[in-house]
Amino acid sequence: MSPWWNAGREARHGARDGLTLSPLDRYRFDVRGYLVFEDVLDAATLSRLRSAIDAQALPPADETIERQRFGHNGELFGWDRAFCDLLDHPVALAVLAEFIGPYARLDHAYGITMRPGTAGLGLHGPAEPFDPSQYYVHRQGALRSGLITFTWSLCDAGPGAGGFGCIPGSHRASEPLPAGAETLVEEIPQPAGSLLVFTEALMHCTLPWQGPGTRWAVLYKYSPGSSAWGATAAAPPELVANMTPRQQRFMSPPYVGGRAPTF
Repeated sequence: MSPWWNAGREARHGARDGLTLSPLDRYRFDVRGYLVFEDVLDAATLSRLRSAIDAQALPPADETIERQRFGHNGELFGWDRAFCDLLDHPVALAVLAEFIGPYARLDHAYGITMRPGTAGLGLHGPAEPFDPSQYYVHRQGALRSGLITFTWSLCDAGPGAGGFGCIPGSHRASEPLPAGAETLVEEIPQPAGSLLVFTEALMHCTLPWQGPGTRWAVLYKYSPGSSAWGATAAAPPELVANMTPRQQRFMSPPYVGGRAPTF
């Protein structure tokens, strides 16, 4: 089978790139630490992404994190062009412009699959004192986050289904996490085709999956252009070479001096 990049490499952006976040979006993120955008991916794109995952014949999801995650080290980007196009989706660009600024890079990406009754990571977030790679600040009219996660939901995660949970507003907390803090966790529903964005400064967790079928999602984690959370490149050079010029800029190593803005 021909690799996806031989099927046509025309840019599919243009006028839609002019999206911006509203003042209410900014305020909601500043107060809660996350945003959910519904109906971002259409049915055809969802089907294409799921089909590309199905074609990998992944082992069944299990209770361990290692068996729940897939597509590490940039593998996703070799499966289908659609995974590359999530990198600079117009909604993603609007969010990054507001919360990271003109220099952003993809730190790492992977997928998640969960079978009913299994759970993921417990409550976690940056440790005090200040974490140089996972932070949230509001300075001189700008909201800025360190590592920030984009979760693209490929299945319905309605109320009671589990999945992403967090302590809203905890990205602003200065007190250490106390015993019993799990009672403050709220479930954040995420319909299929939606995009959940949250700062890794937020205390968050993966609640036991209780959905009607298997959970499927892909997570892209971006850092400011000057920093890195992971120690390895987000994707191998042979896959980066087949991305668009703008997508390639998201794959830069951490630096800012002399670098062109990401978008």
